[in-house]
Amino acid sequence: MGGLLTAPLVVFDYFANAMTLLGWIINNAIWNVMVGTGIAAVPFITLVLSEWFKARQEGDEAGTKGILTVNRIETRLYAMILAYAFTCLPLLQVQLATADIDESRSLECGTRQFASGGWSEGAFGATESSIGGQQARIPLWWAGVHAVSHGLTAAAIHAIPCSTDFESIRMELDLHSVEDPGLQQEVGEFQRQCFGPARNRLLQEGGTIEATRAVDVDWIGSNYFQTTPGYYDSFYAGRPIAGFPYDADRDVSRPNTGPGMPGYPSCREWWSAESVGLRARLHEEVSPGFWDDFRSVFTSSDAEDYVIRRLVSPRSGAASGNLDQAVVGFRGLDGGGFWDATVTAGAMVGGTLSILPFQAGMDMLKQALPMVQGILVMAIIICLPFVMVISSYSFKVAGMATFGLFAMWFLTFWWELARWINANLVDLLYRSDAAKLSWLSAANNLYDRMVLQFVEGMMFLVLPTIWVAVLGWAGLKSGAAVAKGIGDGGNPSRQSGEKGGGQMQSSGSGGRLK
Repeated sequence: MGGLLTAPLVVFDYFANAMTLLGWIINNAIWNVMVGTGIAAVPFITLVLSEWFKARQEGDEAGTKGILTVNRIETRLYAMILAYAFTCLPLLQVQLATADIDESRSLECGTRQFASGGWSEGAFGATESSIGGQQARIPLWWAGVHAVSHGLTAAAIHAIPCSTDFESIRMELDLHSVEDPGLQQEVGEFQRQCFGPARNRLLQEGGTIEATRAVDVDWIGSNYFQTTPGYYDSFYAGRPIAGFPYDADRDVSRPNTGPGMPGYPSCREWWSAESVGLRARLHEEVSPGFWDDFRSVFTSSDAEDYVIRRLVSPRSGAASGNLDQAVVGFRGLDGGGFWDATVTAGAMVGGTLSILPFQAGMDMLKQALPMVQGILVMAIIICLPFVMVISSYSFKVAGMATFGLFAMWFLTFWWELARWINANLVDLLYRSDAAKLSWLSAANNLYDRMVLQFVEGMMFLVLPTIWVAVLGWAGLKSGAAVAKGIGDGGNPSRQSGEKGGGQMQSSGSGGRLK
């Protein structure tokens, strides 16, 4: 018998689990008070009195007024009893299970992926049925609304294609850095003693570099400088480098070296030598797990160079004051002119100044929105007894509350869709691996990257706004309430994040000016 009176419901995260359960516990307490004090019976008494009063107002003409009054009372009474039984009586014990999310698969796809592929047995985490020893019960109608809403939301999320999450790859790549202080110093020495002189020679000779090669000669591991005579083969380290043995033909006239001691490698050797070269040692700074994931996406022989480039060049373009970057992508290939170049440069400067506060604000907003959603759902559940009693157990009001809850729960799908679009914008816009690798390594397209950051942030707000607007087309006023609740709940976190990001940026700028 106990199994028949249990409602096994599913939520998507533990916070929603706790908020939903708390909402029904408080809902039950409020309903018990209404039943105990007789408030729950007031709508039925009001129905009889209102129909009697209406009949009295119509006069004493002969006819079937008494029968009509009884019929009206009977018809409305049946409807109220049905609404009372299905939407107010807490008949089923709530048993909430949290969906088991496959974390590794979710990272790969860019959206939530349920374990076992969906709502199958074993796809759920631990179940909860009480808080502080108090158990919750739920009416039949709201249990069905919960089940259908979460089922539709999960089906919609499951329908989002699983594809490579380039954004997560970029974020994981950004977490890597050169941790070894000695290696950091050596990279700086290579920059000054090899890359700088090679770039100066290239500019002094006035050589023309193809557009496709311009990105290559903009970092210390340039393939052009390594393979073209007169560049890395002509410059040498400024001190003996460990791992490169003394070579009499090369080092006989150099100080602080001799047989059995480290020598002065050429820049080509210094960079590309196996196991002891800078490239090999930088390669070891990246975790093997990242390399496995990266190679599963990019198979070209030079793909790893883009990762190393990102490792040794954490900032590029406008972030380091250099606005002379290739701008290819959204703006098209119309050639442009002085005005377009000026507008682009101004936009990059403005974007760079505002991107940190914007990113900080949006990051906090994305973290806060699902929590705001859970709290608002709890608030709606707590309000249901008041709403149903005040509306005299109206089916219309129950329908509005139904679509309000569904709209609130379905916001999860729109946020997952926004994450997928964000994760796949690079793939959708740049079809070649070379372009994607350049984006990942921040080698070029800085302007496009800033645009992507703003598009990413706005999707988390615009898509839910479209959703509630469509509900408005259907005549559901609950959509406006959902939009207002989400906006009012998320804006403070976004504003605080932007304020923090702005303060960090101001302090950083002040430090540079000093």
